[in-house]
Amino acid sequence: MNDRHGPWLRLAHWTTVSLVAAQCTLAGLNALLYEPRPVLAEALVQAHISLGLLILVLTLARLAIRLGPSGQAAPAVRTGLPGLVGVVHSGLYIVLLLLPVTGYVKLAALGYEIRLFSALSLPALPFDPWLSSLARVAHVYLSATLGVLVAVHVVGALLHRHLFGSPILSRMAIAGRRSRE
Repeated sequence: MNDRHGPWLRLAHWTTVSLVAAQCTLAGLNALLYEPRPVLAEALVQAHISLGLLILVLTLARLAIRLGPSGQAAPAVRTGLPGLVGVVHSGLYIVLLLLPVTGYVKLAALGYEIRLFSALSLPALPFDPWLSSLARVAHVYLSATLGVLVAVHVVGALLHRHLFGSPILSRMAIAGRRSRE
C-alpha cells in the first residue's frame, strides 16, 4: 500500500519548510541589524515581505491540492492521536495564511511602501497606528504559534515512526525508493 503524498504536495511541503526557515533567518538578521545598518535592515524586510507572499501563494496552492478534486488529502493516521494530527495540520495552514496578512497590515497601516521582489507594489492602507499595532501583536503571536506547531509536527512525525512504527516519514520523503517500513 502506497501512502506517499503526490510529488507536487511533497515539493510544496519542502519548499514551504525552506521558505519558513529563510523567513526566520531574515527576521533575526533584521532585528540584529536594524540599528547599526538600517539600509540593509530595510532590504531584509523587503525580502521577508516577498518571501511571505510566496508562502501565502504556496499555502493556497497546497490547500487546493489537498482539498481539490484530485483529493490528495492526508492518508489516515491509524496510530497515536489522530485528532491531534488534524488540529496541528489545520493550525499550520491557518498560521501560514495569516502570518503574511498580518505582516502586510502591520507595515501598510503605517504608510510603509510594500514592494514585492522590488517590482510589484501592494496597495497602501489608510494610516492607522492602532491597526498596525494590533497586526504587529498578532504577527508576533502567530510566529510563536508557528514555532510551537512546527515542533509538535516534527516530534509527532518522529514519534509515529519510532514509537508506533508508522511509515509516516516516507509520506513526505523527497526521493528514494518507496519503502514498506
